[in-house]
Amino acid sequence: MPLRYLPHLALGGLAAVLLSASACRPDAPATERPTAGPPAAAPPPLADTALAYPSDTLHLPGGVVRLRPATAAAFNRLPVRGLPDVANDSLAERPPLAAAQGRVRRAGRVLVLTPAQGPPVRLASTPPAEFTLQNDQGVRYQYWGSLPAAHQWVVRAWYWESDGTVLVDQRTGRRVEALGSPVASPDGRFVLLTSPGLGGGDQPNALSLVEITADGPRLRWQREPTAWQPEAARWQAPGVALLRLRHTSADGSLADEAPATYVQLPLPR
Repeated sequence: MPLRYLPHLALGGLAAVLLSASACRPDAPATERPTAGPPAAAPPPLADTALAYPSDTLHLPGGVVRLRPATAAAFNRLPVRGLPDVANDSLAERPPLAAAQGRVRRAGRVLVLTPAQGPPVRLASTPPAEFTLQNDQGVRYQYWGSLPAAHQWVVRAWYWESDGTVLVDQRTGRRVEALGSPVASPDGRFVLLTSPGLGGGDQPNALSLVEITADGPRLRWQREPTAWQPEAARWQAPGVALLRLRHTSADGSLADEAPATYVQLPLPR
């Protein structure tokens, strides 16, 4: 899969980011607004039932992880710890910028994010005349909001026919780019990102995990499954997430009427 949807990054570029994480392999709005609900407790162990789909595994650092069956009811009971969907529209940026209280501001084509320590982070969008299909480095940066538990600002990177997400640490200014919509864990140690991309178009199909360290975000892994697409994620406990998936048919296509399935993803320790 070409990497045109994730152009150059600071701090060594995209290649350095992806190489710092484990190698990818196919395995088959303004602020965070959690929904009401009691604090998440450690989930009870699920019955060791047979996988509904043999492809429901992930090869991750630390070993192969089985995605164990879960239910829609369990998923829907969990708080939403991400951001609402955002349109590719400059007007959509105004409310989150106002909520950032001057620490994130726009100066023409440049987003300026000022961390507690270190110099401001500047993300410059491509001039409109150069934002074309032929320019695979073209990008538009749009401030999306924040994930307070993880100390992260969230910026949407719009490309010609796909998008990415830039996490910028509010403490240090360290940043990392990954694919998909981010959801912070209850303890703020991880951000899980879902990018459904099997339904057509150029958006990559990916599931990614970013670890939030004292220095800032670090991409732990990114996987591009071929047998299912990750549509959404919610955290059940600090080290356990529930995913909503849709699986491909036997010929590898994803039907519009493919039903959603739910699985539990325990992170390797």
